[in-house]
Amino acid sequence: MSEVRILAVLKAYFDKSGQHQDNSKFFTLCGVAATDDLWAEIEPTWLHILSAGDPKAAYMHVVEAINLRNEFKKDKGWDDPKVWALINALVSYITTLPRDKVCQFISTVDMDAYRKLQAETYQMDSPVDICITSCVTRVMFWYLHEYRAGVDLEARYYFDKNEPFEPVFKANWIAETEKDAEIKTVSIWTHIRHVGSSDMRTTPGLQVADMLAWGSNREENEGASTFPHIALTLRSLVPTKSVKWDESMLRKRYRPLIYRP
Repeated sequence: MSEVRILAVLKAYFDKSGQHQDNSKFFTLCGVAATDDLWAEIEPTWLHILSAGDPKAAYMHVVEAINLRNEFKKDKGWDDPKVWALINALVSYITTLPRDKVCQFISTVDMDAYRKLQAETYQMDSPVDICITSCVTRVMFWYLHEYRAGVDLEARYYFDKNEPFEPVFKANWIAETEKDAEIKTVSIWTHIRHVGSSDMRTTPGLQVADMLAWGSNREENEGASTFPHIALTLRSLVPTKSVKWDESMLRKRYRPLIYRP
């Protein structure tokens, strides 16, 4: 009897915090992946939480909320306690998701270490490429090898608009799928059916990723004493794959152009 294969649709959403082209100390990319049926439950519940309070919020963007600007301006009725009550409600909801159906991915580059090794002539991938390899590409390996091994699927990846990851990953995807077609093989890239961007303000999945990215980057920059609970709670209660590219990790992975023993 031939193996019965079930088609599943995997959706993953990615957002960043920090910059790689200025003096930021850390550059973080986060992703949240789940099957389409779970996102169908997450999205209306997320929107309900946003609209259930007083004042109501059209979306969650943590940097806006924390700084009481745009959607979260004081003249709309917002203050710090109300913002934190909403953030707590959203974080609490995400931690109730079934642990066997969702996974978070975090990749952080220590930019001070990166710049130090650059000065030592280390030949490194760009911070964008490093985050793509250790965050975005890992999603398919998690799904195929840990979550639903042997199950056929198609994957759809969504990035926030006007960020550097989507065009780089999309170019890799096109090149790899063309290679698969040429040699008539199937790789993890073949399963990906869509790579594109979306508007964070209308996409709950990107808002979830933004919350994780902001919390993770703030934790790295300011330590556990400042706004600690967002990233800590999400990492502790939601399955997470995390990697930090500190100086030690970068030295293990890369080599200098000019070797000095």
